[in-house]
Amino acid sequence: MKFQEIVRAENFPNQISWQLKDSFALLLIPLIFINAWLASLIFTDQMNIAIADSLFRGILFLILCVIYKRMLTEHWFYFNQAKWKSWGVVIVGAVLLQVVISLTKSILPISATSENFEKSIDPQSIAFFTLLFISFGPLFMALIEDIVFRYTLLHKLFIPNILFRVVVVLLNSIVFGLIHYHNFGGDLIATSSFMVAGLFLNLIYIWTRNIWHVLLIHFMNNGVLSLGGVLLLKAVTMLT
Repeated sequence: MKFQEIVRAENFPNQISWQLKDSFALLLIPLIFINAWLASLIFTDQMNIAIADSLFRGILFLILCVIYKRMLTEHWFYFNQAKWKSWGVVIVGAVLLQVVISLTKSILPISATSENFEKSIDPQSIAFFTLLFISFGPLFMALIEDIVFRYTLLHKLFIPNILFRVVVVLLNSIVFGLIHYHNFGGDLIATSSFMVAGLFLNLIYIWTRNIWHVLLIHFMNNGVLSLGGVLLLKAVTMLT
């Protein structure tokens, strides 16, 4: 039996079956943007804004885990039916995801000011555990995005119509990239790298039909960039 047949948690639907929890899931991304906007009105410093943002993302992720508990549990069971190969796919996938993003960026006409546009927080000016908590924000976001984009907006809509499937996959990837426009200072061209990343994750999900592979690939990618950076900073600080 092939790997993808072993880890396949569920088949794609023959027709669109939409539930209330799916509609709620679609609201999460807009709610995160609204919360960040409100936090910027309430707080004046980036640290408090980042704390409020990470906390809100964490709460939404927990809610999402509760309402999709059955799906997550079933997919995890099938993920572990080929545990070592699954983890191999996750590790290789995380590396390839960074390669895909880097290669796409290298061919795009992106100005130096477009990347890393968001205001940074001086890691030396705040407590380690506060910085650690803030670093969980991108991790929560990755988990939320994969349930929303790879399950709700891909699996649920992937009915047996080739043209419709192509439109769903491409439109899904485009929207996934566009929601990251703040990462690039509103430069829409720069978001193309994340559109390609979204397409990559979509194809992985279509291949495995298991949320945990894409979820862990995305989690590992964001973890290295956010949490990994904080832990590395702490290690360097302790050694100097």
